[in-house]
Amino acid sequence: MEVILCPITGFCSGVRAALNRTTDMLKQHGPPVFILHDLVHNESVVNDLLSRGAKIVDEPEGLPPGATLIFSAHGVSEAVEARARALPLNIVDATCPLVRKVQERGAELSKEGHVVLLFGKAGHREVEGILGRIHGEKHLLTNEEDARAFRPVPGRTYACISQTTMNSDVITEMTAILREKIPGLVESASVCRATLERQNAVRKLAAKCDLVLVAGSAHSSNTRRLCEIAAGQGARAELVSGPEDVTPDLLRGAKCVGVTSGASAPDDLVHGILDAVKRIAATEQAQKL
Repeated sequence: MEVILCPITGFCSGVRAALNRTTDMLKQHGPPVFILHDLVHNESVVNDLLSRGAKIVDEPEGLPPGATLIFSAHGVSEAVEARARALPLNIVDATCPLVRKVQERGAELSKEGHVVLLFGKAGHREVEGILGRIHGEKHLLTNEEDARAFRPVPGRTYACISQTTMNSDVITEMTAILREKIPGLVESASVCRATLERQNAVRKLAAKCDLVLVAGSAHSSNTRRLCEIAAGQGARAELVSGPEDVTPDLLRGAKCVGVTSGASAPDDLVHGILDAVKRIAATEQAQKL
């Protein structure tokens, strides 16, 4: 069995920055430090923060005066930010800079009078934050079917933006569908560079492998997109949350196994999964000799 590690794994810069900010706050202020929702979508990362004194909360209200509250990497809506800043709290905004750019672009396009079409997953924290920054008319389109079903109003102008972790191929297809029915569509939908590079890398990896293991959480949008992309290349794709998920049954029949990760999976988790694959492969090879 050949085992290949994808050249792009581990934290993206936005996740790393959010973790560094949170770690700094824990060192400076000591526990507890409060985080509004999960800082990132990875259970091992969140559990590590909890073990060091972080606490996850769903609302900014009810915290002790002077407490430190951190906005997650996914960002928050304008209304939630206003509620938090009206309280006697130390607010730390760990929103990914690239997510913030999408928030600002959506608000700008709306201010210019465009109806904003956001490509993204309903209920995702990043999507809720972006929508909550747009004051004018906006619509969430989740896939190509939504794009085909959308009916523009004559005389209105439209612009499209995207959640940063969408499948780049889906964005291209959705934009093309809307372009056909909306003359003058302002096309601002794209994934962030880190997501695009990771998606392109998994396409190349899946072309070489018959099984691709994607390290990360089932709650992570970008991790699930990597599974979809790998499967779209004809490989079997499996999401694994840790080395314990790697079993002989999972690897059975695979001649070449690729290992990659979502943007919120730490390096030690990725290498633990890689080592588990290699151990099973070595054991099966030894049994054949």
